Amino acid sequence: MKRGKKIAALLMAVVMILSLTACGGDSSDGDTTTLTIAQQHGMAYAPLKIMEEQKLIEKYYEGVEVEWPILNSGSAINEGFLSGDIDVGAMGVGPAIIGVTGGVPYKICSNMSAQPHKIMTNDPSIKTLEDIGDKQIALVSINSIQHVLLAMAAEQQLGDAHALDNNIAQMSHPDGMSALISGSIPCQLTTAPYVFKEAAEEGITEVEALESVWPNGNSFIVAVASTELQEENPELYDAVVKAFAEAIDYINNNKEEVAELLCEEHDVDAETMLQWLNDPACVYSTEVKGIMDMANFMGENGFLEHDTPGSLSDLAFDNVVGN
Repeated sequence: MKRGKKIAALLMAVVMILSLTACGGDSSDGDTTTLTIAQQHGMAYAPLKIMEEQKLIEKYYEGVEVEWPILNSGSAINEGFLSGDIDVGAMGVGPAIIGVTGGVPYKICSNMSAQPHKIMTNDPSIKTLEDIGDKQIALVSINSIQHVLLAMAAEQQLGDAHALDNNIAQMSHPDGMSALISGSIPCQLTTAPYVFKEAAEEGITEVEALESVWPNGNSFIVAVASTELQEENPELYDAVVKAFAEAIDYINNNKEEVAELLCEEHDVDAETMLQWLNDPACVYSTEVKGIMDMANFMGENGFLEHDTPGSLSDLAFDNVVGN
């Protein structure tokens, strides 16, 4: 009987252990949590490259499998959030503001980067916005951050935020660069690395227009996370936020290594990429800057279909700092 009691006790202990390991939300239960993070191409998205390369989210949350699809636009990312297929994504400030105010189920969880934005031209007679007249300007899409920046400059310099809306030719950044260099379009409003590549081309110059309305260091790309992730799995959400902070810190303190990582994607040598990373307008930070200024402008000039956000908390989770 004693031996039978020992076996029964052992079996009971095994059952208890198995029942305990079946509870909980991380890798202790043997299950894997899948996290989908949508990224896009460009220097501005470097923190995501570091997070993927160094497995930083996995560092802070055991048992997570991260998927990294590459999409071509903020609108595609918004569709992914609406369908529940995307948990975290990165996009321009303007589209993020439109998304939050329009009911896409996410908020900003971190800033990512500021990058230089310029209007470049192959026409030597175009030096200011007034010189553009009825000539076309290539930019990535209507309601993109590039469109909003053009409107901000038009309001300041032409007296009408929408004075150049009819000039817009919607093109991806690479296609717009090709059209500008070939001469098939006279102007392009674009960002890094395209502004750097275009500036190196003979006959391509900058139209002085944007720095006064969107100074160096103001946010360009922000990260957004689904409200479901933040509310239902706060531990994983915190791991994402920590991973962003570590990736951005790594970029700022290891630019030579980052240049080696990014140079192949952008078809330049590491030395050139390092020069681009050291440009004063290329800033990686978790702190948002200028977002409420842009939100107020967008609300006043018809970019938002719904109410203008009253404060940063309307657009971002509580961990986000800045203005």
